[in-house]
Amino acid sequence: MLLFRRMSSMGSFILVFMALSLVQSVLLVPHSATLSYRDFKALLKAGKVAEISLGERTISGRLTPVGLEGLLPKEKIAEVQQFGQGAQRFTTVKLDDVTLIPELEAAGVQFQGQIEDHWLRTLLSWIVPALVLVTVWGVVMRRMGMSMGRGLLSLGKHKAKVYVERVTGGHL
Repeated sequence: MLLFRRMSSMGSFILVFMALSLVQSVLLVPHSATLSYRDFKALLKAGKVAEISLGERTISGRLTPVGLEGLLPKEKIAEVQQFGQGAQRFTTVKLDDVTLIPELEAAGVQFQGQIEDHWLRTLLSWIVPALVLVTVWGVVMRRMGMSMGRGLLSLGKHKAKVYVERVTGGHL
């Protein structure tokens, strides 16, 4: 029976871990290909960048899907193409490059600055795991309480009765 409880707890832990991983992959991870800055600059010079948004720490944008062969490795082209049809989404790390804006203007790429708002991502990264852990803790405590009879927290709620004799004899 103890082995079953340990397996059940381990199974619960695995399920919680998988649920948290799913939440992170759906909500917190961007759905675009990640390019190196060097690949981004090569695509910019080749005229394959359609538009970009310059964030505080990242550059994201769209690539024209035609003619990427020879500019990127085959694995990277497959990664770029898996994020949809038409203009492909990409993200790269923003470096301190003073030549970037003049190169964007020379290539005729539409660009805009973007203020990155992280409050929702931060809020979800703290609250969702906490809620999952509190829920799992509640389920585990409820199961522990059921396995101990009336419940772990019902120690003072027993229904024992004390019987006292009404008439006592004169004997000590």
